[in-house]
Amino acid sequence: MRLTRGVALTRVWCAALVWALQPLSLAAQSSEPVTVLSADSVEMAEVFELRMEVPVPTGSTVYFPATVPVTGYVESFTPVDWQARRGPDGGATIELRYALMPFGMGNIAIPPIDVITMPREDGVDGQDIPGGSIVGVWEERQPTLRYTRSVTPPTIWVEPVYSSDDVVTGMSPRGPDDVVGFSWSWPSMGLILLFSTVIGGAVVTTTREWLAVRGEPGAGPLPRHIPLDEARTQALTEIDRLMAAGPHPAERAHELYEESSGIVRGYIERLDSEWGPELTSTELMDRLKGRSPAGAVLAAEMHNAEAVKFGRLRPHAEPTAAHLTVLRSWLADKPESRS
Repeated sequence: MRLTRGVALTRVWCAALVWALQPLSLAAQSSEPVTVLSADSVEMAEVFELRMEVPVPTGSTVYFPATVPVTGYVESFTPVDWQARRGPDGGATIELRYALMPFGMGNIAIPPIDVITMPREDGVDGQDIPGGSIVGVWEERQPTLRYTRSVTPPTIWVEPVYSSDDVVTGMSPRGPDDVVGFSWSWPSMGLILLFSTVIGGAVVTTTREWLAVRGEPGAGPLPRHIPLDEARTQALTEIDRLMAAGPHPAERAHELYEESSGIVRGYIERLDSEWGPELTSTELMDRLKGRSPAGAVLAAEMHNAEAVKFGRLRPHAEPTAAHLTVLRSWLADKPESRS
């Protein structure tokens, strides 16, 4: 009997739903991580998703990387997005979602992802999940080979930029002369150079006139250097604004930690000419640790902020309020007076 169009579409939708829920049932029945891709094939540079479900026994610490290892064929598009729910045995199940972008062609292998699940130890901080377990910070993990599971995802087919029919007709990648060489159209290149020269001359002339007007008397005040005390007052005002807007739910943690650490870092860069924006956050925190005991406390908070900004920790209202309090106390204690 021939199916109607509506019935056929319903069956297709049901099959897709079963495929999407398949990892959930498999993860519930297995103690090993389960992986699935959002698509079997994609085009080059098309973002797809690797979904992994990791069972976590009760009273464990689980570590996982924010991004997949970089290869010449695929890399992470954004940091990992994760969720945790209670597992069937009283533990937890963590769902990891890695957004990836391919750059190769053909059957591409996704690099293995290491997941560490070990018994929880005293003094180890992290994000609480069901079953009395926590998500630890990947950079703080210890060498734990016996607890490490290397998960190999499925391969994915990346469509070539030209089809098999194009290959049959003789199409192939052009050599470097097609990019830089004598095969260029010289009349076209001459027109491009002419227009570039005209536009560049107009930009230079306009810039010179703007600078000349800007330097004339009455053209307006030049930007002034803000004294350190005033810069600290501004930073305190911004932190107070964030504190007054609380309590902050876990959903806003990424946004708030990014803003608060940016406020403090903007002030820190004024303390020392060598602490400019060219320093990475890790380098800056290492220098803060050696400045004073209070600097070590601030460095620890800035380190936590990095973990939150990369999506590995999602603190709730109380830890976030404590974080802002530490930042404010450091600013209010006149850090510029320390040697």
